Amino acid sequence: MITKQRPNLRFFLFAMPLMAGSAFLATPSLAATLAKSEATFKLDNFSNNPIGVRTFTDTFTYTVATSGNVTASANANASFIVNPLNLPTFAENSSLSTANGTGKSYFGLAQSIAGIIGYDFLVGEKETFSFDFLANLKLETSIDTPKIESASSDGEISFQLYNTTNTNNWIPLDFFTLSGKLKTPGTGDFLTLNHSGNLTVNPGNKSFETSFGGNTEVAKAKVEGSYKRTFDSLTYLTLVEVKTNKAVVQTPESSTTLALLLFCLIGVGYGRNQVSESISRGKAQQR
Repeated sequence: MITKQRPNLRFFLFAMPLMAGSAFLATPSLAATLAKSEATFKLDNFSNNPIGVRTFTDTFTYTVATSGNVTASANANASFIVNPLNLPTFAENSSLSTANGTGKSYFGLAQSIAGIIGYDFLVGEKETFSFDFLANLKLETSIDTPKIESASSDGEISFQLYNTTNTNNWIPLDFFTLSGKLKTPGTGDFLTLNHSGNLTVNPGNKSFETSFGGNTEVAKAKVEGSYKRTFDSLTYLTLVEVKTNKAVVQTPESSTTLALLLFCLIGVGYGRNQVSESISRGKAQQR
């Protein structure tokens, strides 16, 4: 049996920037907003089983209302089940961030993250490593009065496969990224898919739906596909998948320096601490 120290976990979680609304000249009145970001991801039919697995989830919400009501909720779940005796091994996770507001002055933020890691899939010489996947991403925003309120929704699902045979040098092999953003009102809305050549997307189970512009915007994507690659020599592989979701609603009066400062200090700092703890736990384990 081949044994060696587990390689370090080297993946990066890029923080999605907070949409800071411009100061509007209109006098605030009763406003209602909605922002929602939801993602699910499933992996199954693995040709090989990992030696070790890890899952991680985290959520963060922040609300402030000086004249009105605002709510923010975030949920995240993740599982990676390795079954013996040639039973199916599968992984799945989901994350959801939602923010709602009504009134003259409020700010609401919801963030969620979920991910899975499969360490050390051992693939033999001339052996093919493969698995199937299904990704779903849904973004929604809605406002009543563009001059005095705004909503934004961000989401991303991504995974990378690394050659970790050399524990000191993780080599990126293949990747998949499904991401989108809505900003209401405003420009820069998008929904995009990118992946490397060893991934195949099933055209019969791929759908994109977008409605950009206006007071209500939607971006939905479903992508089903598979991965397959043959290796010339014995290889250790590590698979890292992560999804991030963010929803923000606000009115101009809430976009003060204090509100933004609190978000930066509390939200970003908290998220970084949680990710660092997950990475440290991963480094501590061994094959």
